[in-house]
Amino acid sequence: MPDARSAAYARVSADHQHLGSQLDALAAIGFAREDIHIDVESGTHDDRKAYQKLCSLIRNGHVKEIWVYRIDRLGRNHYELVSFLHLLEDTDCEANSICEPFFKEWRRSSWAFRATWDAIGDARYELIRLKERQAAGIAAAKARGKHLGRPRKKKA
Repeated sequence: MPDARSAAYARVSADHQHLGSQLDALAAIGFAREDIHIDVESGTHDDRKAYQKLCSLIRNGHVKEIWVYRIDRLGRNHYELVSFLHLLEDTDCEANSICEPFFKEWRRSSWAFRATWDAIGDARYELIRLKERQAAGIAAAKARGKHLGRPRKKKA
């Protein structure tokens, strides 16, 4: 359960996606909506506003425990996730994932570390697969003669 030095983080990649399940799960363990750091942008980069604020709070010792719905909500870039784990380790900040309870033990157990590393790899793999599916869809649409992007300007 969270205390005064706990923080929660939730993220979706786009406006049309819904934060509901993440926010409900974090509320169920005691977080008020205003105490959850929320980003609505891709996890492939680390310059997300709420994420950077959370990192700053951890770095400055104001947060000693973080909660997320799933590890991949922290990001899809494996380099950034490793950097985040390094920040947690340097600041002795605890980490918790509602869907991946092993995350709490990633520093103390070789099994939990391996499971955490696998979860980070899964996030990266999902991103690669998403980009492959997107590229295949674009190629198929172009092959069918579909125009992609902005509508073409009508010639005067």
